[in-house]
Amino acid sequence: RRRRRRQGGNSFIEMSLGFLPFCALIFGIMDFSLAIFISNTLQGAAREGVRYGITFNTTYKGTSYASQTLAVQAVVKSFSMGFLNDSNVATYVKVNYYLPNNLSTPAQTSDLPVTVNGVYIQYLNQTGNVVEVQVKNFPWNWMVPLGGYMPGTGLTMNAAAADVMQSYPVGSFAPPVSP
Repeated sequence: RRRRRRQGGNSFIEMSLGFLPFCALIFGIMDFSLAIFISNTLQGAAREGVRYGITFNTTYKGTSYASQTLAVQAVVKSFSMGFLNDSNVATYVKVNYYLPNNLSTPAQTSDLPVTVNGVYIQYLNQTGNVVEVQVKNFPWNWMVPLGGYMPGTGLTMNAAAADVMQSYPVGSFAPPVSP
């Protein structure tokens, strides 16, 4: 009995020594998991933006947008689960259009009209062009500072998706609205 009384504080000391590494491990797992979750969410949002972009639609959830690019940005924001909002979606979400003969440099309105492989292209979002949606340089600060990182610095996440513009809506001979 006397021996148990003398060793009674050992459990408290052992728990306090093990609690800090245990909490660091749990928070580290949560932090890495959240970073992976955000990255996958942004990739899914970019993919949904491209899927919407190839439809030439400029109305999303009852709101009409002035351009196809703004409508695509609204779709990406909607699928980002709150990580993107009205104040930062234009900063992080870029919509690029590429001509079929140059997939390395985004096309500009000043490049048009042009003939590519016998096809007269006069719109950026014309059938056969490629639309790319990027979520670029989205910042994420670590909750738990890692060795080699200063507290408050973190990752920049990127996501991208691309697809070929499909045929125009039924009854249309040109894109309804330019990007």
